[in-house]
Amino acid sequence: MTAATVPAQLTERRAPALPLVRAELLKLRKRRGLVLLTAALTVLPMLIGFSVTSILHGTNPTDHPSAGGVDNYAGSLELLAVLAAVAAVVVGVTAGAGDLGSGVFRTLVVTGRSRLQLFAVRIPGGLALLLPFVAAGFAISSAASIALAGSAPAPDLGLVVRAGAWTALQATVAFALGLGVSSVLGSRGMSIGLLLGWLLAIEPVLLAIDVLGSLRIGLLAAAASRLEPAALITDGGGSSVHMSLGAAAAVVTAWTVVPLLAGAWRTHTRDA
Repeated sequence: MTAATVPAQLTERRAPALPLVRAELLKLRKRRGLVLLTAALTVLPMLIGFSVTSILHGTNPTDHPSAGGVDNYAGSLELLAVLAAVAAVVVGVTAGAGDLGSGVFRTLVVTGRSRLQLFAVRIPGGLALLLPFVAAGFAISSAASIALAGSAPAPDLGLVVRAGAWTALQATVAFALGLGVSSVLGSRGMSIGLLLGWLLAIEPVLLAIDVLGSLRIGLLAAAASRLEPAALITDGGGSSVHMSLGAAAAVVTAWTVVPLLAGAWRTHTRDA
């Protein structure tokens, strides 16, 4: 074997994954309801929010401040983070349980593809659908907050970069949760209900119970709040859980990796 043949063999082994990723993305894009819901949760609220605040400011600037600025930027991104997480859960659950629900999983298995590979391609395939919509919503919020700032302080480039990374992280972790849990449970409806109930109802309640003290360090919401750029934290906001950046990163990593490992294991052992 020569040195020239090694890259060729590696390319041959890696190439089949690319058509699978494209096929996964195509399967998700064909679900028009899913695409419209993702756009409605990420892009539409930003357009409506800044349009309404701009109109209010234009008609009555005395009672309504400018539509942009850091304060409005923080509020819009707080909303975008929550709605993007909801969209990410729905996309992740659809990617994880969609083949089972439609009866396609058995057909994919009998083709001889590795089950782990079938699971792995769902990650880039799902994110390729989700993240462009999240990025579009974020771009609208950032551009409007800068252009419509008026006399208010506008977000600088550093804040925009940090805020973008934080928003993308929130969406990616929620997607991983949706993909992993739905792959384990095999039910789209049950997975969506369980995850949205946990993220939107149970976690905020647990985070607000001060008597739990340091036990709340393991909550995803506490870690995400710790990683949030300080300029986006409004008065009275932020988490009451004190934790280091390293601990927050470890918690977020665990909430991302553990569900994916569980989903990969269940996909590998599931009966076709």
